[in-house]
Amino acid sequence: MKQLLTVWGLCLVLLARSAIADQRTAEAAFQRATAAFNNGRLEEAEEQAEDAEKAGYKKPEVACLLGAIYTRQKRYDDAVDQFNRALAIDPKFSAAKLYLAEAKLLQGKYAEAVKEYEALKVLDPESEVVDFKLVLCFLLEGDDAKASSTADVMKFPGKTPAYYFARAAIALKRGGKDSAQRYFETAKKYYRDDQCRFFLQSLKEVDLLVSNAQ
Repeated sequence: MKQLLTVWGLCLVLLARSAIADQRTAEAAFQRATAAFNNGRLEEAEEQAEDAEKAGYKKPEVACLLGAIYTRQKRYDDAVDQFNRALAIDPKFSAAKLYLAEAKLLQGKYAEAVKEYEALKVLDPESEVVDFKLVLCFLLEGDDAKASSTADVMKFPGKTPAYYFARAAIALKRGGKDSAQRYFETAKKYYRDDQCRFFLQSLKEVDLLVSNAQ
């Protein structure tokens, strides 16, 4: 009996060590996936993210990362599925909520995107990024008046250049390239390049700004 208990105890130790090894393997694969994604290696990122899941990575971050990869690849339906899967794991996972709204916007499902962004606005009333994205949604939906009224109540000056780029988006939609350029130049005076780059990229993604515009 004592020998049996000893063998059973040894089995438990081995199982625990195996679980720890699998966890480390999964975490390492996820870190590699994240690094590949950040460096634009999307196929590698997808493979590593899938490897992380196979190794037992159960956190919502991996589904969210897959969704972000699919968004970059313009596989928007697949992206939406992944963001919803992340939220099924953790309904409070805010990154998945933000990315889900973005996927809806890029799909051209503007009314659905508005609902997602408005829900985020309730959670974070001070979010300048959400305000900016709402302006884009209204503009692309064809509601210029709602876009303008939303921009009118945006925080100014803000922690980000969101206000300037929201105004630039409205100008671009109306064909006012010179006016938009003035907003870009003013934003660059007061905010870092990386902050401005995010908003510029957002305008390019919805075809309000040509890819080589500054």
